[in-house]
Amino acid sequence: MQVSEDRISHIAHKIYDKLWRDDLADFPDEARALNVIKDSIAGFFSVAEDIDQAVRKKLASYSQPKVPGSREWEVLYQKHYAEELAKRKW
Repeated sequence: MQVSEDRISHIAHKIYDKLWRDDLADFPDEARALNVIKDSIAGFFSVAEDIDQAVRKKLASYSQPKVPGSREWEVLYQKHYAEELAKRKW
């Protein structure tokens, strides 16, 4: 899933505001805190994209290809996605 920089920034600001409003964290440097949050979000989506590509490649290699969107494809996708998450210790 490709997520734009604007979307990541929007999500980071929402997280930052929620943490501050609920008095869960105090940030001495707002810009640095936002950059750390943005980097974490971008890293998450990067790993999720890598896993998605690996799973789709695995499903495409089946001798009898599964139709994307079919129930069987979805079940296998979720199974392989969970395996990839476990393999990468996510």
